[in-house]
Amino acid sequence: MTIDDELAKGIAAVRAGQRELARQHLQKVLLTDSKNESAWLWLSGVVETRTQKRDCLQIVLSINPDNIAARRGLEELAQSEAADFLSTFEPHRPPAEPNPPLAPAPIASAPAPVINNPVSFDEPPAEMFQPLPIELDQPLPGFGFAPMVADVSPEPSAVASSPTSNVPKPPQNLEAPCAFCGTPTQSTGECSNCGTEQTFDCPNCGHVLDVRENWICECGHSFENFLTPERKLDRERLAQMYSDRDFPAAAVKQWKAALPTSRRPQLLHAAIGRVYDNLGLFEQAEMHYRLSKQK
Repeated sequence: MTIDDELAKGIAAVRAGQRELARQHLQKVLLTDSKNESAWLWLSGVVETRTQKRDCLQIVLSINPDNIAARRGLEELAQSEAADFLSTFEPHRPPAEPNPPLAPAPIASAPAPVINNPVSFDEPPAEMFQPLPIELDQPLPGFGFAPMVADVSPEPSAVASSPTSNVPKPPQNLEAPCAFCGTPTQSTGECSNCGTEQTFDCPNCGHVLDVRENWICECGHSFENFLTPERKLDRERLAQMYSDRDFPAAAVKQWKAALPTSRRPQLLHAAIGRVYDNLGLFEQAEMHYRLSKQK
């Protein structure tokens, strides 16, 4: 089978929602031609994590800096991460005080004017709901296949339901002891005794790891690297690796959790500020920069 055949099969699998099959075909193309712009672009739509998606799009731009689809994909990815940060890590501001009601205006004695052509406000004009024309089959200059940077919603398929799927399995023991203090815990959430969460994104590959079941991820990375001599979670060290591996949300979560007991909170606030700054959340960044300068 030629590279073009593999690429065509990969694109067809993407459109059919067969993400795993699409990855297999597109990766075969890249094993033969590591600079295949179209394969990297299509692969960005079926990878599992945001980091992998960003890597694919950045590789596309390294091959062709003028690729519009890849630039648009990176912009949408940054906007999505910024929105997640605002909804997850920053408290909502209280709503503004409502203005006092205005006194009712005096009723005019003159008769109401007659409108010959009244406008109905029961329904908005149908033109507002007409979808914008999107030509997915029109090639962009520089490559011969349609861009697809958005995630494809998977449909049920034999591949997606196979037992070899990479989707993490939920913990089997619903009352397993906490991995850090031994207190029985539920399948989700934090330990009620020490307050430490029990599931983490592996900082090496991004897969979910339940440390009550195993300290070592399937990629081979050991989570015990982030334990103190007292077997407590070293949040600052974990956050730094998340940051180094481009998991900004996970890094901020761990830095914020480490603030109450940290001996160097100013450095943590500065690190959090830099993450917000990179995401374009300048108001939140400025707040943490100010806190980093407090004694």
